[in-house]
Amino acid sequence: MLAVARHRFLPEATLRSAYADDAYVTKRNSDGDAVSSASQPAIVAEMLEQLDVRPGHRVLEIGAGTGYNAALLDALVGPHGSVTTVDIDADTVKRARKALDEAGCQRVRVIQGDGELGAPEGAPYDRVIVTVGTWDLPPAWWDQLADGGRLVAPLTIRGCEHSVAFDYDGGVMRSRSVVGCGFMPMRGLGSHEGQTVELSEGRIMTFHVEGEVEAEGATGALDGRGTTVWTPVRLKVNEDASQLSLWLACAFPGYGRMSAPFGDHGLQRLLMRWANPAVVEDRDFAYAVCRRVDGVNEIGVRGHGPSGTALAVRVAEQVRLWDRVCRDGVNLQIIAHREGEGLEEESEARFTVPKRHTRLAIRVAPVPAERS
Repeated sequence: MLAVARHRFLPEATLRSAYADDAYVTKRNSDGDAVSSASQPAIVAEMLEQLDVRPGHRVLEIGAGTGYNAALLDALVGPHGSVTTVDIDADTVKRARKALDEAGCQRVRVIQGDGELGAPEGAPYDRVIVTVGTWDLPPAWWDQLADGGRLVAPLTIRGCEHSVAFDYDGGVMRSRSVVGCGFMPMRGLGSHEGQTVELSEGRIMTFHVEGEVEAEGATGALDGRGTTVWTPVRLKVNEDASQLSLWLACAFPGYGRMSAPFGDHGLQRLLMRWANPAVVEDRDFAYAVCRRVDGVNEIGVRGHGPSGTALAVRVAEQVRLWDRVCRDGVNLQIIAHREGEGLEEESEARFTVPKRHTRLAIRVAPVPAERS
């Protein structure tokens, strides 16, 4: 990370902002929504570690951003490797090209195009990294990744987003690591619309869920009475709960992200302020809460709606099941197959999640050892 000066790619930012461990928005659309940014340095470093780039590698990046990530990749592949970065936005491409040239990274190829289609003229690639949120793994990424290569992508499963490092071997992608994250969604052919509903009148609290889900039960859900079901499951303060979120997302088709950016508004304390696990079914809504017990967070589930208590009980059961089978040296592994392939592996999966181009089989597996 120290090999490339981040402030050179953010000329409009103060030095404090350029080197803060935060994302920095560089472009908004006419509605004021952010459409391009420099990613948070912490997740940049995490994803580069997941990618495991070596000197001489050919790397494809989907989402050019400011060009900073491509410059880091260029430093990693060295003079005998290559980096190609693709972005759908003409202004972003122009900006990245200029910044890369000024940083001495003229070898990096910057292409305007739809990221879902990749960059076939430079294939096959040893590594593919996606720096926008993606709902699926389109065919071009499979076709352009060399056998034995690795793909790292912020993959959304029912509204739950994780940076997944997939090893590609024999036509199958198997996750090696799964890290919680949050990215701007892909635009163009790979876009996948979700929906956001207001959970309460007068409180700024929202629930974001995939577009196919009937989410009416979440609208105004917090204005009615609720019941909390407590579990014996405990997390250390600041312990990563992304694997629990992924488990619940796989277990409940109506899973989504609950957000309370300005606090809990007098409600029971949420497990997470951003992307808090929540589930909608028909007219019922349930979400994760916590309370401090002996210096750690004990997890509960609060339910609202006609059968909200029953839904909370079912979600709490899944929290307890996750605690029993998916902690202490084991993890959820995501196995991706092209649509219509790999059906035999689904029989051994704990969960299956269909996508447009792929099917995901999720199983419990030991945490893989680090590569030397």
